[in-house]
Amino acid sequence: MRIRPAELADLEAILALDHSYTTDHVWQMSAQNAAGEQAAIFRLVQLPRQVQTPPPYEPSLLRRCLHRCDYLWVMQEPVGQEIYGYIGMATLPWHNTGWIPAFAVAPHMRRRGIGTQLLHTAIAQAKAAGLHSVTLSLQTKNYPATRFCQTRGLRFSGYADNYYSGRDIALFFTYRIR
Repeated sequence: MRIRPAELADLEAILALDHSYTTDHVWQMSAQNAAGEQAAIFRLVQLPRQVQTPPPYEPSLLRRCLHRCDYLWVMQEPVGQEIYGYIGMATLPWHNTGWIPAFAVAPHMRRRGIGTQLLHTAIAQAKAAGLHSVTLSLQTKNYPATRFCQTRGLRFSGYADNYYSGRDIALFFTYRIR
């Protein structure tokens, strides 16, 4: 398998990837407001059964998102043309960060190191560009992705309410480049 910059011809294969995921945990948020103090607490809750969750973006919205990325890489098998995963990153030099709005690995190829290699590619590019961090957003119900971030050195760095089209909360995870 190899990582390479995406080409225009790859766009349809990227959009055709199954972006859904299965989870048995979600992060629930509660807000606490007191005089002069506000707090948000995220609590991990186990669901009574596993649920299949649809992707946060519709294909047309994902297409627009990918066109706004400064970099887009794909992981592809060396012999065939199948794309196993991709990562897109926009550079935000005024914030000294790389923003990853789109990142996915085909379900049958997950847990094989593909996501880690794609993330390392984005981090290396951000470092080469002189950026100080890389940030990505996840749905609160995407527990597999939050575990992925936590085990690869990304730290929780904030949230935004009503972030996705389904009005889901986004959790932000950031990797600090040294």
